[in-house]
Amino acid sequence: MADTLTFIRSYDEAGTVRTFVFEPADLEWLPGQYQYYTLPQAGEIEEENSRFFTIASAPSEHEIHISTRVTDSAFKQALNALQPGETIARKDLEGDFTWNDESDTPVVLVAAGIGSTPYRSMLLERHATGKPLSATVLYYCRDDQIPFKAEFDALVAQHDELTIHYIIGQPVTAESIFQYAPQASGQVTYISGPEPMIDAIGDELKAHNVTLKQDWFPGYDQTTF
Repeated sequence: MADTLTFIRSYDEAGTVRTFVFEPADLEWLPGQYQYYTLPQAGEIEEENSRFFTIASAPSEHEIHISTRVTDSAFKQALNALQPGETIARKDLEGDFTWNDESDTPVVLVAAGIGSTPYRSMLLERHATGKPLSATVLYYCRDDQIPFKAEFDALVAQHDELTIHYIIGQPVTAESIFQYAPQASGQVTYISGPEPMIDAIGDELKAHNVTLKQDWFPGYDQTTF
């Protein structure tokens, strides 16, 4: 059954990415999970008024963050026009793109642009709960406007086991992933970003016997991520 979240505030992250903050309404989630949101004011048909978003905030922050590129779509414009106290409808949590291992077993986290949102949630929550951040993050960006960079850099400064590579202006490919993280062939590798990109690269990585977890962001492609 659908429920609602109450809008609190919003702020710019970097470039066209903006974060929208909502009261959690006692919602409990695992870092990396997503929800389906609806704004009736965006239109009468579901294709216009509803979207999936991975929750960008960590549960320890006690807020729901939707971080997204603001475009001229009806939904994004309605989201951007929300005023404090207004609500957004949401459905049940979904998704198993999670990193719950409490050990220091290392992983590789690959983000294509806005596909970094689940990693913000994962890394901040592991930091807050005292779990190791044993990861190599490959963060592919179209340009040097990098959402969450200050937060990620702060985590790197506090965790010797965490490495982040910011890869600017390069396409995300299996070859590039192995270049920056050759250990991906022997570690669980997470990859998050535009749906067609994740499908194509996922097939390549699986062909190399990579143990893979994937998170697909609909509505983005190689030029808009």
